[in-house]
Amino acid sequence: MLKKLTICLALLAGAGACTNDFEEINVNPNAPSNVPVDYLLGQSQLLLTGSASGPASKAWRANFGYAACLIQQMSSIDATFYKGSFYTFLGEINSAFFDNSYTYAVKSMVNLIEVAKQDPKNVNVLSMARIIKVMEFSRTTDLYGDIPYFEAGKGFIDGNFSPKYDAQQAIYMDMLKELEEAGKAFDAAQYIPKAADYIYGGDLDKWKRAANSLMLRLAMRMQKVDPANAELWAKRAIDGGLIAGNTETIAVKFANTGAEINSNPNSWILGPSGSNITNIPNAGVQWAKTLIDMMKERQDPRLPVISMIKGGDNSIAKQRGLPNATDATGLSKLDEKNLDNYSRPATGVIGIALPWIYMSYAETQLLKAEAIERGWVTGNAKAAFQEGQSAALGQMSWANATISGTDIAAYAAKNPYPEAGTLAAKMNAIHTEVYLLSASTFNHIEGWANWRRTGYPVLTPVNYLGNDTNGQIPRRLRYPLSEEGINPNFKTAIERQGADVFMTRIWWDKQ
Repeated sequence: MLKKLTICLALLAGAGACTNDFEEINVNPNAPSNVPVDYLLGQSQLLLTGSASGPASKAWRANFGYAACLIQQMSSIDATFYKGSFYTFLGEINSAFFDNSYTYAVKSMVNLIEVAKQDPKNVNVLSMARIIKVMEFSRTTDLYGDIPYFEAGKGFIDGNFSPKYDAQQAIYMDMLKELEEAGKAFDAAQYIPKAADYIYGGDLDKWKRAANSLMLRLAMRMQKVDPANAELWAKRAIDGGLIAGNTETIAVKFANTGAEINSNPNSWILGPSGSNITNIPNAGVQWAKTLIDMMKERQDPRLPVISMIKGGDNSIAKQRGLPNATDATGLSKLDEKNLDNYSRPATGVIGIALPWIYMSYAETQLLKAEAIERGWVTGNAKAAFQEGQSAALGQMSWANATISGTDIAAYAAKNPYPEAGTLAAKMNAIHTEVYLLSASTFNHIEGWANWRRTGYPVLTPVNYLGNDTNGQIPRRLRYPLSEEGINPNFKTAIERQGADVFMTRIWWDKQ
């Protein structure tokens, strides 16, 4: 499927059309007759992952360099690059997601929406585009806080190259509205872009459930700051119907062509087909001690699936996590001084043709359990938790691994739902599972956001000499250094949100 569009999509990523008339299209991007919506849709989905614009910005720098290390799912001794492990700042790493998103993904998605809405027959493309746009912006705002949203990506449409920074609260309200409207607008009687849809292959019912599932995630994010709206939208999402199983996990599917644009960007960065950062001597990234110790203590059967030491040994006894804030000097003081004997992502979970997971069925069930416990919807919280817990293990089939029913049952018995416990105990159980789920699917950006919202699992911060947070886990990324000089509206965000530092909490991140 992806093979057929590879050449066109590669050109689209740089020029906006699969045609030789690049200069004309660049001057007049509002000529939709030259750009089939299928190509724009496929391009937008690939740009969501980062694969069509170079995965280093989103996967390497944001997902691994900061998020994974900040919440102690990954670690590195390279203090010059993996800043999340040391709570320090480097402009090009910190701003990478922001810069990549607005340079590529946002422009493509906004353009797709403008093109698709001009013809009623493209209502399904339009709905998919609106949902994808929410997927992109929700991550950007969760990373940075207030961002350009309503006016973003329209420079070549309305000439506004300095979009205003919008309050995150307003962004969230609009994203929820977009998900609801887009989900309801799907029409099986109109054109369905099956070949260009790398998420569901044009299955509109799955798209409707995906919209509700994303709505649930956003609703739960507002739990502390706006509980009334959080309850309203969580109930609306659950009543509308969530994705129905692991086969409906929201994920972009890739083809195994060996080309970067056709490859899972996380795998491209981690594995030997691309940057191979799990095997760079003294400058790579490995699983963190916090994660490995937690999985061992919980007897998590995913451990030998996702982890191995150099050479391929995935035996549980051999797995050893690298402590965060350990630089080269710190490593020399540990009992184990050879990085080859520390755990790294196993070969089976970094294949370039594996799906890029954005939101799993397991997460929807775990969030549903929380909503039930908070009294927002009716249902059996324990049953929802157990379904999410089981699905999280069962879904490792995405990496061509099978965890047996016996092992799943043993894990559930070892880590039961505290049905008679306090709400805090239940939240700890639920969100420890979300934490492990995000780690095992390389969805570290989501893991960091969920940890900031809930505080679970409880993590012990590091206090690396010279860190920028006084030894506290950062609450956001800083804006790109260039924004202050490029966009005069930048100051509005600072005045409204607070100082542009790691410890300034974004709108929904309340204590």
